[in-house]
Amino acid sequence: MSKKKLIAFLTAGVLAVMGLSGCGKTGDELKQAEKVTPTFMYFISEKDADFEKTNEMLAELQEKYADDVKFNIINVDTDTEALKNFPLVDGNTPSLIMLNTSNDISAMEFKCSDKGKLEEDIKAALK
Repeated sequence: MSKKKLIAFLTAGVLAVMGLSGCGKTGDELKQAEKVTPTFMYFISEKDADFEKTNEMLAELQEKYADDVKFNIINVDTDTEALKNFPLVDGNTPSLIMLNTSNDISAMEFKCSDKGKLEEDIKAALK
C-alpha cells in the first residue's frame, strides 16, 4: 500500500472513531448529556429600596429550586469586579441574568424584584 493510501486509510479510521464517541446513544441522549445546570445570576445592592425583602424572596427561590438551579447572588456594593464584567447592571439593580440548560441567556430583568416573574424565568430556563 502506498504512503498516501495508508495516510488516507488511517485518517478515515480516526474520523470514524471520533464519530462514534457517543457510541450507543441516541441524539436525544447526546443532547441531554450536553445540558448544564441553569444559573440564576442576581445582582443586588444594599442601596435598593427593598433590599431586605429581596433577600427573603431570594432565600425562598433558592430553597424551592436548589436541586435544579445554581444560584449566584452578587452584591455589587462589595463585588466591584461584577460591575466590570456586567456593566449593564450598574444602576439597574436588582437585576437578573438567567442562563438556561444550554448555558445561553434565557432572560434578563432589570430593576426587577417580582418573585412571580423571576420564578417564570427559572421555569423557562429549566425547559
